[in-house]
Amino acid sequence: MGEEPVRQQTLAEPPDVSLAALGPLIDRLEGLLADIEALDEHVRDRVFELLDGVDAVHRLAVIRLADALGADLRLLRRSDPAVDWLFEAYGVGVDDVVAASAALERVRPYLHEHGGEVEVLSVQHGVVRVHLLGACSGCTAAAETLRHGVEEALRENLPGFVAMAVQPDEKAAPHPPPGQVLLQITPRPT
Repeated sequence: MGEEPVRQQTLAEPPDVSLAALGPLIDRLEGLLADIEALDEHVRDRVFELLDGVDAVHRLAVIRLADALGADLRLLRRSDPAVDWLFEAYGVGVDDVVAASAALERVRPYLHEHGGEVEVLSVQHGVVRVHLLGACSGCTAAAETLRHGVEEALRENLPGFVAMAVQPDEKAAPHPPPGQVLLQITPRPT
């Protein structure tokens, strides 16, 4: 005779906790991100600034929620895949220093080739404090290496990365990068 009433879920019924239920929404969000990439640079930058701000607020709230849950956090994560995904996405329960070090694995071979190394000293509120060692310590090209290599690796591979702070090595004397760094320009063969 009329519309059937909407059936309310009771507390006794488990909610749909499968991540597959989020598939269409995640697909739509990816499509919207692609649309944003095509926007005017100024508009695009403002949209991403907004998204970064929302993410920072969510990250703080999720971390505080996890701290408040304490020991109950493990039980909640095991019982609900969506909650587990959320905590994983925000790096809750992860050793931040280990995660930051792992995020740098792709740049370590480059640093090693030049006799250097990067050490993660601490991570606090998304700020990763690093120290350059070996030939990188005092190298005049270190600022460029940090900005283009180390910071980029952290930004791409460490959930919650906000910024990088470099602990200077006061003992290291400034020196040029090891090996040849300039491209030798020669006449074109005839």
